[in-house]
Amino acid sequence: MSRGDIPTIIDGSNRGGSRGVGEGRSSMIDAWIDSLYRFLSNVGYAHPLHPAFVHMPIGLVMGAFVFAWAALLFKKKALAQSARYCAILALLFWFPAMLFGFMDWRHFFNGAWLFSIDMKLVLAGILLVLQVIGLFLGSKERVGARSLLVVYSLCFFMVVGLGFFGAQLVYPSRAQATPEQYKAGERIFLANCSACHPQGGNVIKPDKPLINSPKLKDLKTFIKWVRNPDPPMPVYSPSKVSDQEAGELYQYVVHALERQKQPAP
Repeated sequence: MSRGDIPTIIDGSNRGGSRGVGEGRSSMIDAWIDSLYRFLSNVGYAHPLHPAFVHMPIGLVMGAFVFAWAALLFKKKALAQSARYCAILALLFWFPAMLFGFMDWRHFFNGAWLFSIDMKLVLAGILLVLQVIGLFLGSKERVGARSLLVVYSLCFFMVVGLGFFGAQLVYPSRAQATPEQYKAGERIFLANCSACHPQGGNVIKPDKPLINSPKLKDLKTFIKWVRNPDPPMPVYSPSKVSDQEAGELYQYVVHALERQKQPAP
């Protein structure tokens, strides 16, 4: 259930004297981010922030794509202008979406460099470049230019890719549905563990999967482990995962997740 901080591991082994400064800055940022999420949790919002904002640039990019093609088909300059407005707003919303994505990554995934994270960063960077190009191409004199339509189309494919890899993080595939009595544990697993332990594996240390781990011998051993884990797994204090939630998580992993990994008879 690690949200392991791979960059920290690299810093510790390769940067020597600069480690303290880098880790200090990272710790300060993480402390500020954690305090914000604790505040939001106290007022009733315990979910990631990125999904609430990322719909804006994605939806606006799709709007620009649709309006641009409609303008080409129907020869309506007003539709082309609508596409430009959507593209401008999409560019503006790109920045808060990226900021909250970074915060979610640090808080929920502990900065782990997962493949889906890497792909989202690459696609988001390409999307930003395309949006800036579209901003310059979309002047009043060239608002209906076909080159601009190409840019909007490329932006559309970028957001489709972003949606796909985002879904890979949030909705990992499962062999079968989870029984109702383990749903609470499943939600805790998806919120805290699935990034580094998809389907009970271990993306950071593949030779040490969560499934069949000795740490699952009994509930007492499991709780002791999550309270004081081996690095790079973060500590899950009672303020993050209560004993009751840890028990629900344990029941899900042992009785639902492990059974899903068993081959069919």
